[in-house]
Formats: sequence, C-alpha cells, structure tokens
Amino acid sequence: MAAYFQNGYFEEALGLLSQMEFEDILPNEYTFAVLLNSCAGLSALRHGDLLHASVEKSGFKDHAIVGNALVNMYSKCGNIQAANDVFLDMTSRDAVTWNAMISGFSHHGLGNEALNVFQDMLEAGERPNNITFVGVLSACAHLGLVQEGFYYLNQLMKQIGIEPGLEHHTCIVGLLSRAGQLDQAEKYMRTMPVKWDIVAWRSLLNACHVHKSYGLGKRVAEVVVQMDPNDVGTYTLLSNMYAKAKRWDGVVQIRKLMREKNIKKEPGVSWVEIRNTTHIFVSDDNIHPESSQIHEKVGELLAKIKLLGYVPDIAAVLHDVDDEQKEDYLSYHSEKLAIAYALMKTPTEAPIRVIKNLRICDDCHAAVKLISKVTNRLIIVRDANRFHQFQDGKCSCADYW
Repeated sequence: MAAYFQNGYFEEALGLLSQMEFEDILPNEYTFAVLLNSCAGLSALRHGDLLHASVEKSGFKDHAIVGNALVNMYSKCGNIQAANDVFLDMTSRDAVTWNAMISGFSHHGLGNEALNVFQDMLEAGERPNNITFVGVLSACAHLGLVQEGFYYLNQLMKQIGIEPGLEHHTCIVGLLSRAGQLDQAEKYMRTMPVKWDIVAWRSLLNACHVHKSYGLGKRVAEVVVQMDPNDVGTYTLLSNMYAKAKRWDGVVQIRKLMREKNIKKEPGVSWVEIRNTTHIFVSDDNIHPESSQIHEKVGELLAKIKLLGYVPDIAAVLHDVDDEQKEDYLSYHSEKLAIAYALMKTPTEAPIRVIKNLRICDDCHAAVKLISKVTNRLIIVRDANRFHQFQDGKCSCADYW
C-alpha cells in the first residue's frame, strides 16, 4: 500500500484493502493513514468519509498518524470544516498535525484562521519547521500582509534557526504580487541570490494577468518560456492577456507559435461526485445522458444571476467572434455544467464540491459567486491553483487566484 501511495498509484493502494479483508488481515493505524492519504490524492471525499467511520469503529481515532491523515484528507478533499473538527478533537498533536491544519486553512484562502492556528502552535510549545512557514507565508500572501510576511521570513525564522528556502522566497513573490507590488516582486527575484524555478516566475506571471500588467507579463513570460519552451500554461496566460487587451494580433501570434511547437492546450474538464458516481463534464458538453436538462438548468441560473447584475465577461473568450457567440461559449463552461448538475441532484442544504483541471476563468468565477447567492448554497471549486469557497456571493480567494 505504501509503495503504491508513494508512487502516486492511489486507486491501487485503496484496492488492497478489500484483498486484506478477504485474507482476514485486520488494518492497523498505518493502513488507515496510507488509505486516507490516498483518498487525499484522489480528492475522494466519500471514500474518505467511509474510512473515517471505519477508524472510529476500529479504535484508531487517537493515533496521531491517523488524525494527521484525516486532517490532510479532509483539507485536500475540500471539507476544511471537517478537517478542523478532527484537529480540535485530537488528543495528541505533533508538528505534522499543526502543519496540516495551517496549510489546509491557507490553501482554502482562510489566511486569518491559518495564522490563528500558528499562534496556537507557538503557545502550545510546538517548534515550527520549514513546512510550517510555507503555510504561514502563504496565509500572509492570501491576506496581503507584506510587513508581517517579511517579519516571519527575516526575523522569526532566523530566531528559530530555520534557513529560508526556495519555497519561502516563492511565497514572498506571491505576497508582493498579491499586494499589487509587481515591480518590487520582480526586483526581489532579480536581486535575491536564489536559484528560482518555474513556479516562482509563473506566480509573478499570474499576478501580471490579474493586475493587467501586460508589459511586465510579456517580460516574465519570456523568462518562463526560456526555462520550459513547452509550458502550455504560459502560452495560455499570454494569450489571455492579449485577448483582454483586445490585441488579437498577439493572440494569433501565440496560437501560431503553439502550432509550430506542437503545443496543445489541455481541454477544460470538471467533475463532481454524486452518490458514489463521478460525473465528468467538458465545455459545451452534450455527451452526458442528461445534457439537455443540465443546459436548461444553466440557462435558468444565468437568467437569475443577470437580475443581480451579472454581465458575461466576454473578454474571457479567446476567439475573435461577435459578442453573442462569445456569450454562448461562456455559458457552458465545464464548471457551470458540473455545478448545475449538482444543484439538480443533491439535497438543498448540501455543499457542492467540484474539481477542475485548469484555472477557473474570470467569467465562471463571477457567475459562481452569484449562483451561491441565489441558491443559498456553499459551492467549493478546486481548480489548478487553489480551493475557492463560494458562499453568499463571495469567494474565499477575495478574487485573486
């Protein structure tokens, strides 16, 4: 099981449990830890819930290794409240426990909660490590706390005796970017004696896209393309920037370059788990057996949110076509279809959890905020960047992702 898990074969790891049971071998705390972490790798919340019930029955609830795996599983499957409930119920905690909770809150955009747990960790006398500070600096980035971030990096880490690594410096780039200090972020990267990787440069590139800093974005994209000439995400972001600036010549140029290099944009896919079945959607999906009802539901939702001021963000469409056609492209993005289907098939008070393989587009983000308001539902979308918790017309990412 552990070998499968460590090599990313999560389904195979989970499959061994039934074989163990068939051979009358009882699972122990290590079995449950590996299985729960495999569920985290697959975002298989329902399976994780069933394992949690088995943990309770088997009496392994109070083992720190199992509690840590439960916190990790619930965080990565999008149920941060359940992760916090497990965390609060744990009788013994170690550094892994605290780190899992800090990182979990941070990844869900709940920066204040992450920093509160960090304070509790210090008060409990638990020594933070380098992983702790990745979560703490990420929390500062979500909140735009520039001064506090530099305090943790330059003073507290030094006091504790931890040498900042690449991941900590990357968090600082994210922090400056989030705060809109893009020039300072670029200067930090150009002057710090750090061997930057593509993740840090893409963090700055993403900020250029969010803050509409297209000149800097082009410079940063050149660096990223030098590091990885086949990085499809960079070409897509550049194309997005040109499209938003209505520079269709730039969009054409990027597309031509992608064709020459044989780089294909990954299609957007979203999936949602309903009653033990995973339903997968692609944009403008007509394959699902209930596609006509789903399209009807999307139309109904869009009509409702237009009354609240929703205007389709046609700048998010990367095709030089008329506005009406652009609106059609946007209406049936995969995440809208997945959310509409979940609204059709789940109880009215149940949270909706959707996973998407790419970054959620600006239009879907604006639409889902308002859908959460008109339906009075908690909608959680995990995209390629982070978790988005949509509730009552707001998102936990505060519109930065």
